[in-house]
Amino acid sequence: MASVNAASSMTFGAQNAESGGSAPASLEKESFLKLLVAQISNQDPMSPQDSDQYMQQLTQFSTLEQLMNVNQGIEQIAVGQLSANSQSALRFVGKDIMAVGDQVALDGVNQPEVDFRASDPNVGTVTARVHNSAGEEVYSQTLTVGPGGQGKFVWSGDDATGVRQREGDYHVSFEAGTEEAPVAVDTYVRGQVTGVRFDKGYPELLVGDRRLKLSDVIEVLGSG
Repeated sequence: MASVNAASSMTFGAQNAESGGSAPASLEKESFLKLLVAQISNQDPMSPQDSDQYMQQLTQFSTLEQLMNVNQGIEQIAVGQLSANSQSALRFVGKDIMAVGDQVALDGVNQPEVDFRASDPNVGTVTARVHNSAGEEVYSQTLTVGPGGQGKFVWSGDDATGVRQREGDYHVSFEAGTEEAPVAVDTYVRGQVTGVRFDKGYPELLVGDRRLKLSDVIEVLGSG
């Protein structure tokens, strides 16, 4: 008589749980034990199954059960971490922050600012380039690098000929070094957090029209 592999049922149950199945772990344990008893009861009495195979199945069952418990624990940790991140995000509302980024908003009131830091503090100068939403360069300026490779770029909102550009979002990039030996330059933006969005499954800070992750924030500058 063909034997039934009880451990395979537990394996299927674990796979079902990982793929979104709703069967609880207690139900899978019960099914495993029932199948194991059925396997023993229906074995050929003239040719009983090797006891080592039963021990192997029990070991597999124990291992799979532990993996399922680990998965459940990880899910609970993830839920708890998301809740903690959400609470942390709400505390940023009303605060002025500095975050990793290169997007600025031209609103007709404030002059957009971008902080930068060159990986080589002795590079001397960097070139800031402003691009509109279509990727077109509208302005460029060479800046002197300060101590530690740091500096700030402030854009008036005009192009190279003095023509005022349209309000909207722009991106600022920096070039340093030579074509043969370029120097990396990190960019940072400032702004006040006006709200928090959760529609992507994790909290995002709203700074004007920009969305920033919590991991992008490097400094809280104060309240607005």
